[in-house]
Amino acid sequence: MKKILIAAALLAAACPLFSASRYTELPAALDGSMSLYDFSATEPSALPDSLTAVHIDYVARHGARYLTSESKLKSCEKALEKARERGSLTSKGSDFLKLLESVRSNTGGRWGLLSEIGMEQEWRLGREMARMYQSAFRVDGGGDEATVGSVASYVPRVVQTMDIFTIAIADEYPGIDTHSASGHAYDRLTRFFVTDKAYDEWRKNGAWKSVYDNFVARHIPTAPALRLVGDSSGLSDNGLRMLTYDMYKVLQGMRAASLPAPTDEWMSEAEYRACWEATNLEKYFQYSISPLSTLPADGAKSLLYRLLGNSVSFSDDMLPRGLTGVFGHAETLLPFFSLLGVGNPASPVTDYDSLSSQWSDAVLTPLGANIAVIYAVSPTGRKYASMRLNGRNVPPIAGRDELVVPLQDLQDYWLERLSAL
Repeated sequence: MKKILIAAALLAAACPLFSASRYTELPAALDGSMSLYDFSATEPSALPDSLTAVHIDYVARHGARYLTSESKLKSCEKALEKARERGSLTSKGSDFLKLLESVRSNTGGRWGLLSEIGMEQEWRLGREMARMYQSAFRVDGGGDEATVGSVASYVPRVVQTMDIFTIAIADEYPGIDTHSASGHAYDRLTRFFVTDKAYDEWRKNGAWKSVYDNFVARHIPTAPALRLVGDSSGLSDNGLRMLTYDMYKVLQGMRAASLPAPTDEWMSEAEYRACWEATNLEKYFQYSISPLSTLPADGAKSLLYRLLGNSVSFSDDMLPRGLTGVFGHAETLLPFFSLLGVGNPASPVTDYDSLSSQWSDAVLTPLGANIAVIYAVSPTGRKYASMRLNGRNVPPIAGRDELVVPLQDLQDYWLERLSAL
């Protein structure tokens, strides 16, 4: 953490764009899917002392990262350079070009990799999991050793996440057995949004696009772009909206890259919120059950079947102590949550202008997002399960308030979800 603070201080000193007198943070939740994990919301385990945690099923998104590529930077730069050629570029436009270069310089060729914040997140997540459920990990030499076995998407930041999380647990319990694997062999679990062709086609070209495009045309403001390129840039209103949107997609990733947060030098809170609401709606249509499709949940079924198989092994006393992990992307978790019934709006959303008050990608899949199913046993041998979403206890069965449920009830619920969707 000290390194991050020093780097930010040096950047602020070197670049007047981040000077203290002009620096005002916009609400972090408006970074949407690039929001940082909120450790302050972590709750104690819901398991009573009478139950002993035995095994954990853990499904997670990668931690905080740098921008995945230069594409949004280049898109902004192209529009701003054209404005310069026309003699329309404003002083704020020149300043934004400097900001883009500072982002590129800070990334230093690490496009898409975990940032320092992301690495620290994953170490902390692994350590806290190990300490909260000691009975699932402790090796006492009196039987089979606990095991942490995980698989990950082939994407390097996801592999990094799995490795750091696993090492953090092993650091707490040096005798534990760990094994990890990654690659395209696990695409059906981690990247089903690509391998499921019907779902992939919906995600790219489904009927949702016309609804979303209409929302963008009505909500994305032109003013942030105009402040950069002036009135004589030659950009149409749609071109100005797309520049504003690209600005947002750069700014929303700055906190995750250990850079000073987006400032009101570029957008007001209302303008920044409008951009987030558009990205939030897009992700809702692409990755969640909606009135338009259940395909996202269908794509996640292979992941739920994996958990169901583990739960059956636990029922039969065949599941060893430890943790089974699947590490993927926000695009992995959102459909899976939808299939589980976690985070779904209480009733179908038909007024999409109000979606952000009912469904939030920042709440469901911040960087480092995870869901954990904890299998536990009573002194009499009865089996139970609890569930945690991003450090908070949530009911494992939608529509029921209990935070700890009989394992059989959860298995029956999962089978209902699999057959109903």
